[in-house]
Amino acid sequence: MPLSPTQRRILEDWVRSKGIIRCPACGKQNRWHFGQASYVRALLEESEEDLTEGKGVVKVHCGECGYVALFDAEMVGIRGLWARRRDL
Repeated sequence: MPLSPTQRRILEDWVRSKGIIRCPACGKQNRWHFGQASYVRALLEESEEDLTEGKGVVKVHCGECGYVALFDAEMVGIRGLWARRRDL
């Protein structure tokens, strides 16, 4: 699911606050594609029910080499935005 503009801003601010500027694969600086970041449901264990996005991650890729970084949506601070928008 694509991120909303608010979610993208929160993600970008969070990533920069952690000093995640260079891609760990190619070493290029400021190549993260926040505009194409998306919310991805994390893989569930076989016995777990898939009821909400509680185990979701945010996917951001490097525009230079395609490296994909995954961040916990709740830790970043955007997981609750889906729940509030959907009245969960």
